[in-house]
Amino acid sequence: MHELSVAERLVQLVEEHARRAGARRVLTIAIRLGAHSHIAEEALCFYFQQLATGGLAAGARLQIERVPMRFHCHACNAEYAPEAEDWRCPRCGRVGRLLDAGDELWVESLEIEAGGGEPS
Repeated sequence: MHELSVAERLVQLVEEHARRAGARRVLTIAIRLGAHSHIAEEALCFYFQQLATGGLAAGARLQIERVPMRFHCHACNAEYAPEAEDWRCPRCGRVGRLLDAGDELWVESLEIEAGGGEPS
């Protein structure tokens, strides 16, 4: 049910920004979703479509990009994204410092149909 509350907030945010931009409707929503965000894409899309019905975002396509965790290894100065749950540096085998936890959800951009009918 975590996805339901995220979808509710997402619809609110998208509708608010679309209204401010003078949109007739929202066509695409580009989202960056952390690999460790514990959000199921399918559930998020389902709830979003249900909650957006009747609004500016009704029928909008969610374009989701998964963002991995990022580490920096001080031993060999490498930046890397770990494979599965093995957080060791692929170069030297030491565990680096966490740079990005991969738990974010960002709305990267909105593609809208402007008041005149053209996408922007």
